[in-house]
Amino acid sequence: MFGLCCCGKRSAKVEDAFRQTDSSERSVTTPDTPTEKILWLYRLFGRPTKKRQCSVATSEDKPSGSKKKAKKRWWRRKNKVAPSPEEEECSKEEKRRDGPEDQKAKMMGAKSISTRQTRRYKCRGFPNPAQFCYMNSCLQSLLTLEDFVGAFRSQEQVWSSDPEAALIRAFMDIRESHLSPDAHRKIRLLVAFKEAVSVWAPEFQDFDQKDAHEFLTSVLDQMRSLCPQLQAAAASEGRIYSCPVEDHLVFKMQKTKTCKGCGAVSITEEEFTNLSLDLIPGGGTVEEMLRCYLKETELDYNCECGATTSCQRLSFVNLPKVLMLHLKRFRFTPSFQLQKVHDPVDLFRDLVVSSNQGGGCLSLVSTISHVSYTAECGHYICDGVDVNVAQEDPTDRWFTYNDEEVTETTGKAVCDERKNVSYILFYKRHD
Repeated sequence: MFGLCCCGKRSAKVEDAFRQTDSSERSVTTPDTPTEKILWLYRLFGRPTKKRQCSVATSEDKPSGSKKKAKKRWWRRKNKVAPSPEEEECSKEEKRRDGPEDQKAKMMGAKSISTRQTRRYKCRGFPNPAQFCYMNSCLQSLLTLEDFVGAFRSQEQVWSSDPEAALIRAFMDIRESHLSPDAHRKIRLLVAFKEAVSVWAPEFQDFDQKDAHEFLTSVLDQMRSLCPQLQAAAASEGRIYSCPVEDHLVFKMQKTKTCKGCGAVSITEEEFTNLSLDLIPGGGTVEEMLRCYLKETELDYNCECGATTSCQRLSFVNLPKVLMLHLKRFRFTPSFQLQKVHDPVDLFRDLVVSSNQGGGCLSLVSTISHVSYTAECGHYICDGVDVNVAQEDPTDRWFTYNDEEVTETTGKAVCDERKNVSYILFYKRHD
């Protein structure tokens, strides 16, 4: 799995080249150019990476109006600028600052504010030292579920002392360091979390790229499997432990089979943490995909009356606090080759779902997307709503988590831009 090339990044060699160029340029004095004018230009447009070889022309070697043309050529090269040493030092200092007071800083122009915010948001990201993008995107989506994380935090006295609950401790350690600028510490915590998952799921032990849905399902199942022993440990101390996975993500589906011969009805219930939905050829909405999943189907069924067919219908017994939907973007061809499906999915912020206990309205709070044209390679990114902004807030602020690179976006932009790459959706129920 490859990482996407992010615009604006330079390698160390390129940075050294820019510094050497800027240093050599400062040793050259432009003839007959007022110092005040140079500083004024630097404040507006930045310091040019290269000095013009001939800033002053004579009437013999330049035609009339050449000075104006030279100025125009310099203007076209306005994007090829390098910061002065003072600007570099200032940007380093701003990068070290990560206090809440920066949000209320004085207005210094749109470009300055955007730069400062981008650097601060970078602290929200996770490093990707060895194809960790599938794990990083899953963690960012789970951390967006504030109530889910809060349920673990409120029961820390139970799982913190249990030696078998290493996975929960590793997850909460990552949560506590989510906004830390210490990349080395984050790498250690990510490796510890991956090792905790690999104890019961050895397929995630190596450093190869993995499927984000399989990894996320394994993490939730392992957290849920710890519930009985944590409940027993809590009871021995006079406490009560309630599994956050079961309280927030688990829901029941009812399967009703009706024999076509005698009309006998068979009803069974099954628990899920997520649903896997088939994409609609040519495109469709999430609600349409859910209706196709729940619609009545015909299947082979041997009844006591001798009939061999029956009708099966699925329905929600209850709705979870967070509904996780997995979109089947990968399938096998008749020759058993893994193939990616690019059919678009129309995403909407709100989703209405009915259940046996009544309907409910849910809002999209996070997405995991697989950015690639083929199934053999690609890159996972996460989009999540800002947990500090209410859902009805008109600012509609979201974050795009691309490993370490974190940028601000909106829910509308996510719905528009992730139609062909969305892979896992998280919908939060309105209570």
